[in-house]
Amino acid sequence: MIKFFRKIRQNLLAEGKTTKYFKYALGEIILVVIGILIALQVNNWNEERKNNEVKQSLVENLIADLKEDIQNLETLNTINTNAENEGFYLASYLDDSLKEIDTLRLTNSIVFCGYIPNKSLISSTYNDLINSNNIHLFNDVKLKKLLDEYYVNNSWFQLLNSRILKTVWYDYRDEMSKFHSPKLYQDFYTFQKPIESNVSKYHVQWNQIKNNDYLNTQVGMIGAYRILIRQDFEKYTQKAKTILKYLEETK
Repeated sequence: MIKFFRKIRQNLLAEGKTTKYFKYALGEIILVVIGILIALQVNNWNEERKNNEVKQSLVENLIADLKEDIQNLETLNTINTNAENEGFYLASYLDDSLKEIDTLRLTNSIVFCGYIPNKSLISSTYNDLINSNNIHLFNDVKLKKLLDEYYVNNSWFQLLNSRILKTVWYDYRDEMSKFHSPKLYQDFYTFQKPIESNVSKYHVQWNQIKNNDYLNTQVGMIGAYRILIRQDFEKYTQKAKTILKYLEETK
């Protein structure tokens, strides 16, 4: 094709048709420019299509992550509430306010009182979004703010959470373990369910537990801490639902 155009230009020059030559050359330049513009536009369309496909994939993955987070957070909140109730039962025993004592439930409450579920968010898609710099595909200030508020860790709360766990849960467990057989925790974590029978084999020293002021304090502190845990679960569940709704409405 290039040889064909060159031959035409050469013929025009050879025939002395300078005006026609310049007109033809100008037309050829215009055609080349139009071709380049078309090629650039096609390339832009392809890039936009690819970006939209990547963005859509990320949105779908974020939606899947958030749905799983919501389910996990609601489950953990239920676990926390159940453990809180068992903590209340143990506290009632310690302050002599139980009318009837269920030794089986009371034995289980020793373990459940100190069981504190830990929040864990699925952040793989968000991390990929940031690390790959594909966040620029979401030209949406509101969505970026929602994602940052949900996924970026609150270092202050994490530090507080870690400190409380060490001073409350570990202290409670270590002190309580002085008054029962290690087999209690071993059986609970081995079978992943409440103790069902023969609690006598755990040799729980109930009187010593009741008369231990330090344990009474720890049980009370764990109960208070669960309020923060519940608030955190509920806050993040609501955040996840807000982002999920926004993604589904704008995708």
